[in-house]
Amino acid sequence: MFRKILKLTHKILGLLLSILFLMWFLSGIVMIYHSFPRASQQDKLERQQVIDGNLPDMETLLSVLPDSAQVRSLSMEMYFDRPVVHFRGKNTPETLYADSLQPVEAINDETIERTAAQWRSSPILRVDSMYKLDQWIPFGRLREEFPIYKYTFADDGRHELYISSKTGRVLQFTDKDQRLWAWLGAIPHWVYFTSLRQNQVAWINFVKWSSGIGCIMCLAGLILSIQLAWRNRHKKLFSPYRKRWFKWHYVSGLIFGIFTITFAFSGMMSLMDIPDWMKKAPKEKQDMSRRIPWGGSEGRFVASAYRLDYRKVLEAVDSVKSIEWATWQKYPYYRLTTDSQTINIDATDTTAIRIFLLTEDMVRKEAVKMYGDSIPYKLDLLTEYDQDYYGRKKDRTQLPVYRIIVDDEMHTRHYYQPETLMQRRVDDDGRLRRLFYSGLHSLNIKFLTDRPVLWNIVMYTLLLGGTFLSLTGVVLSIKWIIRKANRFFKQKV
Repeated sequence: MFRKILKLTHKILGLLLSILFLMWFLSGIVMIYHSFPRASQQDKLERQQVIDGNLPDMETLLSVLPDSAQVRSLSMEMYFDRPVVHFRGKNTPETLYADSLQPVEAINDETIERTAAQWRSSPILRVDSMYKLDQWIPFGRLREEFPIYKYTFADDGRHELYISSKTGRVLQFTDKDQRLWAWLGAIPHWVYFTSLRQNQVAWINFVKWSSGIGCIMCLAGLILSIQLAWRNRHKKLFSPYRKRWFKWHYVSGLIFGIFTITFAFSGMMSLMDIPDWMKKAPKEKQDMSRRIPWGGSEGRFVASAYRLDYRKVLEAVDSVKSIEWATWQKYPYYRLTTDSQTINIDATDTTAIRIFLLTEDMVRKEAVKMYGDSIPYKLDLLTEYDQDYYGRKKDRTQLPVYRIIVDDEMHTRHYYQPETLMQRRVDDDGRLRRLFYSGLHSLNIKFLTDRPVLWNIVMYTLLLGGTFLSLTGVVLSIKWIIRKANRFFKQKV
């Protein structure tokens, strides 16, 4: 009876999901190299001018603020050919021209056309005013930007540019090659079909339920295969099936069935948190491992702390595209962004332009603030990757890094990169979360990421094996449907 239930479950779910699994595995191979196209921050920086112009001193910048203003952050960049300053906080203006301290004019057709010209100098073939989302902007949140202007350029790359009419910001920029690879990779793999993806809740539920039910389908098939293998263990036959497609489905299921289950499970976990019963942290602390996973600890903005004139910094560093008044705890610094890098400059040193670096003393003070004398911990400088601090070759995390090893039941680790100020907190719940998604889905495991050639061999083997297993499932499903259809029509006749 149990075997009949397994067979029926595997057959019905296979009929429904085998094509979806084949699509996921084939597109997964493409996803190793090509993701969904987007107008990245790097693309925007390349098209932005270097900060230049008649810049005021800090006192003049702040003189436009009302007495009730509470500034949380301050930054400057170029808006076409003029510098603008962005205020964030309570009772503050949003964006002013830095050279005149006058408000930036509202977005209009002229500014949108100038934005389009910054991104592509080719002749414009067509401009569409969009009131519906399409395949390259399928996200429901972008409805707030309607109408969206879509520029199609008459060039060899067939570039398409999407610009918000509300903010003037670029929402998407693609060419024909990116669109082709997206159709072969990211769109089927992430199920980024506009009709589904524009509804966030429906998209999440579809991915979760289809991958979760797929786990049941694969598990039923694996159990059946193991039972058959055990029952025929004394026979010399390679497979108990004589028909070719049944035989290859059985063999590939035995070999790649476990991976297919973990692939479906980790896909489901990409949109879910680990269940509470698996977490070690108390409920009131369960979100701590995900709080500020990367980035410096931000403190309160105090204008007088920035003793170094920001204009001297801009003169000393080449090709600055943006400057931000930032803080790490109570330590002020300038965060400069160029085409190729981000540079942090100490804002307190008036005698020289000096890189802002985290010191052991600063990190130790952070540890004292977090744990004091209540929990033992150890601080060291890590010069080699460990089991919690690593990455694939193309996005390796930087060394050296300060590491705080906490002697608690969660085996907590904190990492502070002195130059980039990046911060990471890892505990047992975070390790489990990473294993369930990136570990099982992308093979983000230190042993493999340290060996890129081996990672590629293992990943390709598993993806091709899963593809073949899914293909045999699709063929068997089609054959079953054809047999049933033929039988039905014969009875009708």
